[in-house]
Amino acid sequence: MTPPARNLSSIDRIVRGFIGISICIFTLFFDDYIDDAIIRWLLFSFGFLNLISLLTAWCPVYRLANLSTYKVKD
Repeated sequence: MTPPARNLSSIDRIVRGFIGISICIFTLFFDDYIDDAIIRWLLFSFGFLNLISLLTAWCPVYRLANLSTYKVKD
């Protein structure tokens, strides 16, 4: 099985990393602002999935929409 092709540019990955880290830290340390455990869990999952996209340079939503911000270097 071949790994998925990259579809995220470096800027896109940096933004996803910032969003992922921010949301994960917020849901872990400032949980008193969010009373509902389900919402907190969903937010943490969203942040964690952004961190996975940061590490793999691949986004499944971009793949479904046939989008790519990654530019192949010649």
